[in-house]
Amino acid sequence: MKNKKRKFNIIKARHSYSTKELAETLNLHAGTVYLWIKQGLKIIETSSKPYLILGEEIKQFLKEKKQKRKHQLSVGEFFCPKCHKARKSLPNKISVEYTNRKLGKVYKQVIIKGVCEVCGQKFFR
Repeated sequence: MKNKKRKFNIIKARHSYSTKELAETLNLHAGTVYLWIKQGLKIIETSSKPYLILGEEIKQFLKEKKQKRKHQLSVGEFFCPKCHKARKSLPNKISVEYTNRKLGKVYKQVIIKGVCEVCGQKFFR
C-alpha cells in the first residue's frame, strides 16, 4: 500500500468552508475537522451551524500544526521515529553510504545510517 501525502494547497484563502465541505475538499473525516476546531482552528461565528471557516485560517492553522512537528537536529543527531526525539546513534553502528545520485550540478547524495542509543531503532539522515 502506497503512503499518500495530503496536499493542503487546494484550500482557497478567500473562500469560506463549512465543516462538511472542508472534510470533503481535504478527503478527511468530518470528526477530524471538529477535532481541529477543539485544537484551535478559528471559526467565523460560533452561534450558527454549520460552522464556517475562512480558508486563510485553515491555511494558517495547518502551517502552525506542521511547524510543531518539526525537530531541530544538531551535529551528530538523528530523528528517531520510535522515540519521536532527536537522538545520537550508537558509535559502533554508524555507517556512511555513498550513492551515485546527483543533487544539483555539483553535489552527490550521501546517506548516514545509525541505530538509536535509547531504543535500538534504525534510522538514517
